[in-house]
Formats: sequence, C-alpha cells, structure tokens
Amino acid sequence: MELRHLRYFVAVAEEGSFSVAAEKRLHTAQPSLSRQIHDLELELGVQLFVRGPRGIELTPSGRVFLDHARVALLQVEAAAEAARRAAQPAKSAFSIGFLTGYEMDWLPAVMNILRGKLPSTEITIRSEDSPDLAAALTRGKIDLAFMRP
Repeated sequence: MELRHLRYFVAVAEEGSFSVAAEKRLHTAQPSLSRQIHDLELELGVQLFVRGPRGIELTPSGRVFLDHARVALLQVEAAAEAARRAAQPAKSAFSIGFLTGYEMDWLPAVMNILRGKLPSTEITIRSEDSPDLAAALTRGKIDLAFMRP
C-alpha cells in the first residue's frame, strides 16, 4: 500500500464522488482514480465503497479505514515536519505555563516581550491548573509559570 492510495481514498470519501475527487482535489483522471481505489480494495480484501446510481457511500469497513487513513496521513505530515525541523540549526527552547482560563490576559504581553528578547528561541505554552503548573515547574518541564499562590 502506498501513501497515494490513502490520499486518494480519503479524497474520494470526503468528496463523496470519484469524479469530483479526481478533478478538484487530485487533478487526475477519474478512471485512473477508480483503478487505484479498486487496487486498494483488492489489497485490503474488503470493499470500501458502495457504488450506486446516486453516488458512493462508505461501507462499514470503509468508515473504519477512513479514520485510520486520516491518522496515518497526519503522522506522515508530522514526520516530514520533524525531519525538516531537525535539519535546521538547533533553537533554544523556553516553556511557559499559564493558569487555565487566563492565557489571554497574560499571553499577548509575554509573547511580545519574549519575541523581542529571544527572537531565535522556540517558545512552547502549556495551560493547566496551579498544582499541575507547580509540579511541571518543579520537574523542569516548564521554565516559567503564571499561577495562583
């Protein structure tokens, strides 16, 4: 199974039509797309779509496979992004914790200060309750916490 099979399957499932998916999302010929989906069904040993005069519908197997295919494609995107980040010069990191519900009170001002003072630092933000922030600060999981006393 190839990634294109997953991309094609997700596009057809989301569009509800082979021809719409082929033309608008995948920019390929509809017969070629149909063949790719047929090959995928043969490889899986299950029917993914019910084809009818009013279009297509996912079978129960197709619905389950759709969820997993989406996750797999997201994982591939995440892996590619991680590889791109790893190829870049290392950035220092700074992690900030905010009391849940108060992010918007503090966040804009803090981010403006940090961007000005630490332009090449990767900043991560966590939103939690005070006890969790205190524990994360103690364990070194975050560098700074805004919380109740």
